[in-house]
Amino acid sequence: MNTGIYFETAWYWLPLCLLLGAAYALLLYFKEKKIAAAAAKSKYFVYAMAAFRFLAVSIIAILLMSPFLKMRFTKTQKPVVVILNDNSESIKNSFGKQDSALLHQKLNSVKENLASKFDVVSYNFSDKITDAKDFAYNGKATNISGALNDINERFQNRNLGAVLLISDGIYNQGENPIYANQNFAANIFAVALGDTAIQRDLKFASVLHNKTANISEQIPLKIEIEASNLQGKVADLKVEEIQDSATSVLCYTKIVNIGSQQNFQKFDVMLPAAKAGVVHYRVSLSQLAGEVTYKNNVRDVFIEVLENKEQILIVFNSPHPDVAALKTAIETNNAFAVKTISIDDFNEPLNGFSLIIAHQLPSQKNKALNLFSKAKELHKPTLFVLGSQTDYAALKQWQRVVDVSPSSSMQNEVTAVFNPNFSLFTVSNSTIEAITKFPPLSVAFGNFKTEAGSSAFLLQRINSVKTDFPLIAFFEVGEDKQACILGEGIWRWRLYDFMQNKSQDATNEIITKTVQLLSAKTDKRPFRVALPKNIFNENEQVTFDAQLFNANYEAVNEPEVHMTIKSSDGTVFNFPFARTANGYNLNTGSLPVGNYSYTAKTNLGGKTLSATGKFSVSPLQLETTRTRADYELMMQLAAKHNGKTYALQNLEKSAEDILALDSLKPVIFDNYITENAINLKWIFALLIALFSLEWFARKYLGAY
Repeated sequence: MNTGIYFETAWYWLPLCLLLGAAYALLLYFKEKKIAAAAAKSKYFVYAMAAFRFLAVSIIAILLMSPFLKMRFTKTQKPVVVILNDNSESIKNSFGKQDSALLHQKLNSVKENLASKFDVVSYNFSDKITDAKDFAYNGKATNISGALNDINERFQNRNLGAVLLISDGIYNQGENPIYANQNFAANIFAVALGDTAIQRDLKFASVLHNKTANISEQIPLKIEIEASNLQGKVADLKVEEIQDSATSVLCYTKIVNIGSQQNFQKFDVMLPAAKAGVVHYRVSLSQLAGEVTYKNNVRDVFIEVLENKEQILIVFNSPHPDVAALKTAIETNNAFAVKTISIDDFNEPLNGFSLIIAHQLPSQKNKALNLFSKAKELHKPTLFVLGSQTDYAALKQWQRVVDVSPSSSMQNEVTAVFNPNFSLFTVSNSTIEAITKFPPLSVAFGNFKTEAGSSAFLLQRINSVKTDFPLIAFFEVGEDKQACILGEGIWRWRLYDFMQNKSQDATNEIITKTVQLLSAKTDKRPFRVALPKNIFNENEQVTFDAQLFNANYEAVNEPEVHMTIKSSDGTVFNFPFARTANGYNLNTGSLPVGNYSYTAKTNLGGKTLSATGKFSVSPLQLETTRTRADYELMMQLAAKHNGKTYALQNLEKSAEDILALDSLKPVIFDNYITENAINLKWIFALLIALFSLEWFARKYLGAY
């Protein structure tokens, strides 16, 4: 650490400060008779007292010059080497206990060698990155590009030098890692695991199906079977409906003849949708001798059979990319069917629609009186999407969510901020995080005020200032339900969402939950429990929302709410709900594959209230689809990022090569801290000490 003293005034005042201190001490101790008399006892005491007074007065005078200290701290940051270990099931399928033990042994040796020169950080990854606590090899999916992108973001302000990627090269989520991560600057050294030989195996390459079906329709399954090194063998293909843990009904059977070394066959199966609810089908192939694994001989399929789809009508003032964005997002939930129509062509009866979406209506061109009068008469839930074409004066007649008072025809560019007090539904943490990064929407320039009975889901951030102006808000009083999206540009959210996350899940969640809330039939039950969907993947967290109302139909959350979940095999899970602003929320985490029933209970006013329902957890069977390691991908990835590829037996060589890299140098940072001297407590303590010592000395000599 280096420290320098600087002054805000000219330096030549410093001798004058010292001179002032000396003059004060001389006049006080060598001119006063009282002091002179005391000096006869001990002249050394007088010299000491004069020195104390000289130092104290000089320091005070110097402080008047506003001195400050400038301190430099030098920090050396060693290069970081990240070890990324593939913790997915595909590794376990090809790994024996000896291979696993050998990997751990060699990996510990590599870490010790690298730690002499680098900061070594280890992570596991499958569909996402986790801390490297253990190697269970139980990940249900593999996303190599996502893991590398995550590392790049985590260490963007660190001296990231190299990544040691340990994997079999089999990925089933995300992009091809060779063509992704173009901005990844660190070297990648790859350790290739698994077996590249073509194994004897009979498996499902894919089982394609819709997530939902309508009752009384046929459910199509497209089954693709792949066989390797099993020519001349015969297998049975079966489709069964699993009714409970002990009962199944055979729906389809077929004999599969394998005629070549690499055999690929397709089968189209049609199954009846006889009853509403979640139907569990098991598609299986008979097990043949010598297969590398039997895990890929079975696929479980969960399909939600609906009574009928909710019909959504989008009426637009003029063609706009937001209309297509809304339609696409809504239809990701197969419970909804969307129809779009121009207001100029509108002549629809609204009875069959659960929700009306009015895009930039009423407008200056068309007040849409026919549409809104019909919707009001039938108490149809309405979502207003506002924009530059909206006639805000005419809007006041129909819309009760937000009072909008534009001050000009100009548009503001505003970004979204999640309102933590919103409680009508919940969204995932990843969506809340994504919202803050979405591009701005174009919103009218003016004032906004939520009306009584309204609740804002998203708020507006104008430039860097968070406001109380709503961006998406909801209103419900009696039979009337409305919502407002106060800006245009939702289509940009979807593009950005895909660009950043390789999916549009965040945007879809916002839109579909908005539509679900508005289209749901009015429920007057005092206690309600809702799920975001009825079928979850086994790596997803199962979440519930609950609402409790008193006799005045006011939301309350003082009573405790408890949940009991029971699986089809009789296993029981008990959970307490957590309180939110005006309701309750429960996150059970991920649950085992199977069908579940649930019962939530609470007590209000001495009366026990309960809510029941069902949901299913579907297996994510990605890791058994490919059993052959992809060394070519690992080699190409390492070569692209100036690294090398190693077999497990040569893992220690990776440490030698990383240590030999000349490009991995420590980075030296200089941090400067400026501190006003008058704020330094030790100077204040020094002054107190000087004056105190002087006072005690004078007292001792009787100079007072």
